[in-house]
Amino acid sequence: MSSEYAVELSGVGKRFQRMADRRNTLKERLVRGRSRNSQDFWAVRGVDLQIPTGSVYGLIGHNGSGKSTLLKLITGIYRPTEGQITTEGRVAALIELGAGFHPDMTGRENIRLNGSILGLSKSEIEAAMETIIDFSGLREFIDDPVKYYSSGMYVRLGFSVAVHMRPDVLLVDEVLAVGDEEFQRKCFDHLYTLRREGRTIIVVSHGLGQLEGLCDEVAWLDHGEVQDIGPPTDTIASYLQRVNAAEAMAGAVAAAARGDDTMRAGTGVIRCTAARLVDRGGTHLQHAETGRTFGIEVDMHCYEEILGPNLRFAFQHESGALVTMMSNHRHGFDFGYISGEKTATANLTNNPLLPGRYRVHIDLFDYTGSVLIDNWDDALEFTVRSERGEIGQGFVELPYTYTIR
Repeated sequence: MSSEYAVELSGVGKRFQRMADRRNTLKERLVRGRSRNSQDFWAVRGVDLQIPTGSVYGLIGHNGSGKSTLLKLITGIYRPTEGQITTEGRVAALIELGAGFHPDMTGRENIRLNGSILGLSKSEIEAAMETIIDFSGLREFIDDPVKYYSSGMYVRLGFSVAVHMRPDVLLVDEVLAVGDEEFQRKCFDHLYTLRREGRTIIVVSHGLGQLEGLCDEVAWLDHGEVQDIGPPTDTIASYLQRVNAAEAMAGAVAAAARGDDTMRAGTGVIRCTAARLVDRGGTHLQHAETGRTFGIEVDMHCYEEILGPNLRFAFQHESGALVTMMSNHRHGFDFGYISGEKTATANLTNNPLLPGRYRVHIDLFDYTGSVLIDNWDDALEFTVRSERGEIGQGFVELPYTYTIR
């Protein structure tokens, strides 16, 4: 293999065997014997990849697409059933939570153990020790057995060890998602540092926005086979188009309804009975798209005529953060006197929400805005997608321009 490539895969496949008729209990195995009806399952098949030295390479795909299996093949945890894998230099991996840690050993002892496994000398390990401890933020617990560590503490120590042992090739799986947001940012900042140093990094993540900003190239896997390889923005866009099309085929619209007997706060003069995601023409949607107008449509039953209620929608991101609120009073729109069955729609023009999952909470107040009429928490949950791939991180896409002098 040329030093031009840090990792090279040629026709790589990994086959597992699974039992079609499993004997789950000891009694079943003793009475019936072992099941002989096994089936071959190819987790990865026919994969050809050339990962350039000093690049950041991303692997994307749905759960079960073969991404993690591919990383385990590269690091040597699995042996390929067919094909050939060649790596150049020292390979370090952060793939499974706590992998490579001895539970009865302290954090400090596990640092030494992992360093020796990676082939570092005792002096090299000791030279990196304090840097690893500081980066992990676990100095208070570093001399405690790791079996008492939380999942987040495992990730902190595992990542710190992996990136500070000077690997030539670093493999990082979704395990980073277990860490808190502050540590995730710290990790990705350090990955950028390793990138500048010319280290080769292979990352598996569902955070497409992070991969788009970090990677030089991305490969998309589906059911163990490579679907596309190319620049991050193009490959991610192709993947999301497939996801959007699959959701459309499923036909599951983002909608909800609740009966009149549901317990709720408020005077109850008006009851919200249904909510749904719609496009600007009123057609029901499975998901919204960044940059494309969509609406939240609400059916209301008015038990008596009432003057100008204030209908408010609160958008909450899956992380828990409140993103924005929309209300007809704030917008200067008055419903006037209403009664009977009504349907109100609030359209979010040129949807600025970035890809992710969002929940909508609905509140209905009287015309003064001080008396609660009806409340519907978690009324609707929907996904925002983007045809051109995820665009940065955060919650909204703001309009902006650049100048240079």
